[in-house]
Amino acid sequence: MTHEKALAATQASEKEHASSDGEPRRRFYGWNNAGLLFFIQFAASGFVYFAYAAIFPAMVEAMDWNRGDASIAHSLSFLMLGLSYPLTAWMIGKKGVRFTLTVGLTIMLASLLMTVFFVTQIWHWTVIWGLFMGVANALAGPLCGQTVVINWFNVKRATVLGIILTGNALGGFFAQPILIRVMDVFGNWQSGWLVSAAAVVVAILLTQFVVNRPKDIGQHPDNINPHVPKTHGQKPAPKPRTYRSAHSWTIGQVFRTRAVYFIMIISVTYLGIGTFLLTHGSLYLSDIGISKLQTASIVSIFIIGSGLGRMPAGWLGDRFELRWLMAAMMAAMLGGFIMLWSVASVVGLSIAAFILGLCYGGFFALSPALTSNFFGQESFAKINSVFAPLLLPFVATAPAGAGYIFDIYGSYDLAFLIGSVLLGLSLVAAICLVPPQHDSAHESAEAA
Repeated sequence: MTHEKALAATQASEKEHASSDGEPRRRFYGWNNAGLLFFIQFAASGFVYFAYAAIFPAMVEAMDWNRGDASIAHSLSFLMLGLSYPLTAWMIGKKGVRFTLTVGLTIMLASLLMTVFFVTQIWHWTVIWGLFMGVANALAGPLCGQTVVINWFNVKRATVLGIILTGNALGGFFAQPILIRVMDVFGNWQSGWLVSAAAVVVAILLTQFVVNRPKDIGQHPDNINPHVPKTHGQKPAPKPRTYRSAHSWTIGQVFRTRAVYFIMIISVTYLGIGTFLLTHGSLYLSDIGISKLQTASIVSIFIIGSGLGRMPAGWLGDRFELRWLMAAMMAAMLGGFIMLWSVASVVGLSIAAFILGLCYGGFFALSPALTSNFFGQESFAKINSVFAPLLLPFVATAPAGAGYIFDIYGSYDLAFLIGSVLLGLSLVAAICLVPPQHDSAHESAEAA
């Protein structure tokens, strides 16, 4: 009888371990989402956003466009990206990430096909790439993936953000030689964008398996059920090693802090520098006498550096306070940028490109983690929907501005000087970046 009671108690305990709500325990789907988002970024962003660096110079050469006019499309695309972020946040809140991603990728596919079959004049390119692709990049952009990761992960948030954001850089690394080879074989730039369109089709298919939130399938962030007592055998949730706000901040509260303005300076700088390098990097290298093959290799080094920098930055971001990591990366980025400007050897340019790529990729992983850590994960999408329209118009000046600087002065020296000054200011901003105090903390202190 005693043995039967013990057996019954064991079976009851096993049922409790299997599930807190009477259903069989499922494998944690957060890692499935991470894998899906990695390959979606690899296919869509890697073969579209980073593909621009390979195909745009071929378009400029084939149609004899001047650089300033041709770059207006990319600047306009950034403006539309910023203006469309509130729509993206609204769609994520109302329809979920999977729906928003699908709509964005579909518009992206249509934009690529219109580019291939209809672009013959510069105004065609400006309208299609500047308007339609700008909206597509907002709806299918990083906000969707970042929102999913922040919903599913807390303790390993920056690490997982680094993993999924590595996908677009790795895709871009492979896209460069593939697209250049395809364009050489077929003898036109349109063939490159057709390859990008095929990659977007794959991304649309993968998107249909993304799950928006843990509660949609009865799971919990980090696979930790907060309602199950520790006596049920569940491991307690590990405590984050870095600062996490205990509050969900409102937009008004966010903009009453100094931290938000330091974050904005840093964000405009690293995005602007990265955009300048991806838009005009190949053209700059050709101007200083680097061959087409060597130019493609140096651009690929920047892109793979961007990919390699994301996971280590995310891993470190879960263990060390982000202000010091960002300050170190900004200092390294400043050194790499000056090196790219001042050296002419392939080896030196490759080293500079790798350093810049590491830092650029690291900021991509740390910036969303910083926003959610400082202002609360529930407020992340809402805050970004306001940040983007404020920041991206400044970032949008980089492509066209650098193009016109070259057209007027015959070199990119002024663009490099402006970038160096911004990197210096951002280094100071990163050092000054400390977690803000929520209004309730001030009220508690005053009451005490």
